[in-house]
Amino acid sequence: MQETVDNTPSGIVIKQKDLRIITPFFDIRLSQDGGIEYIKDPRDDRFISKQGSFASFFEGTIGGKKIQSSGRWVIQQLSESAPFVTAREYGFIADIPYQFEIKIHEDNPVIECYVQFDFNGQKIGLLSDDLRDSHSPFIHEEKLRFKFFPEMSDDAAGIRDLPFVIAETADKYVEGNYWTAVSDGQYGLAFFNKGNMGSIRESDGSFSIPLAYSMYYIWGTRILNGTYSFEFAIYPFVGDWQTAGLHRKALEYNFPLPYMEEVPGNGRLGNQVDILNVEADNLVLSALYSSDSKIFARFYEYKGSAAIVKINTSKKTTGITEVDLDGNSKAEVFGRDIFSPHQIKTYMIK
Repeated sequence: MQETVDNTPSGIVIKQKDLRIITPFFDIRLSQDGGIEYIKDPRDDRFISKQGSFASFFEGTIGGKKIQSSGRWVIQQLSESAPFVTAREYGFIADIPYQFEIKIHEDNPVIECYVQFDFNGQKIGLLSDDLRDSHSPFIHEEKLRFKFFPEMSDDAAGIRDLPFVIAETADKYVEGNYWTAVSDGQYGLAFFNKGNMGSIRESDGSFSIPLAYSMYYIWGTRILNGTYSFEFAIYPFVGDWQTAGLHRKALEYNFPLPYMEEVPGNGRLGNQVDILNVEADNLVLSALYSSDSKIFARFYEYKGSAAIVKINTSKKTTGITEVDLDGNSKAEVFGRDIFSPHQIKTYMIK
């Protein structure tokens, strides 16, 4: 019997019989029983997930027992214009129903994830009957979590996105603002988060995200009931983490560029909007707004290295002035400026 293969207009290949999705960045095989069986890089056939084990699933200590998730996948067909594909898993972990969706793009090496759980008072974590239990709720390995098994060496380091610094850590708990990662210098895997700031390097070689805890606790018990949803993304990368641009890509995931469609114009405005052009790969634009017929742009240096940057404006502007946070002028800027590590600067464009 010949396998059914659907080639979408965007070049994504869907093999329904094998529950397999192939894009320019990923070769993903889903499991018939739920979870992701493996993820490979189709460009060199390299395993991104660890060979010999599942790539990912959900796990948690629920009702005193260590439980793994199980479910069934449905791959959603693309429309003719959409350069992405989605797959949804409908399943249970213990008696907790969930829906897990992954979204894979043709032009972006990020796997977007969305999961929804329906809780009904289940005990999640180390089981106890003590209403004032002093057992720490910060033992993340006991929580309901998403586990991913990356293919990399045992000496891989965790990397944390902390306020005004990005640093490696040997701690098994890796906590960051917008992202966390693990890397052995040759290959790495990052989690981009939308609200969940923790991850775990577990003893079984997995890198996991704690999602839910529901147990008695001395400082305040909250037993979960109802629907809870979580969003995050998986980003595999090659090379050392310093040159992978993790912070910029995590911000792009958390704050996608807003846009709207309009009818075509006559072309008089050209094909590029270039109010302020800053030539530097270690600066991030964090604010852009107008006030009193002036435009204000705020940048910060995120790599921890000093930089001399070129700054250009459109022809219709009359000058650039560095200002403080109250808008008071500090110095005129003529073509270039210097940023110290982690420095924040605001420019006024007249």
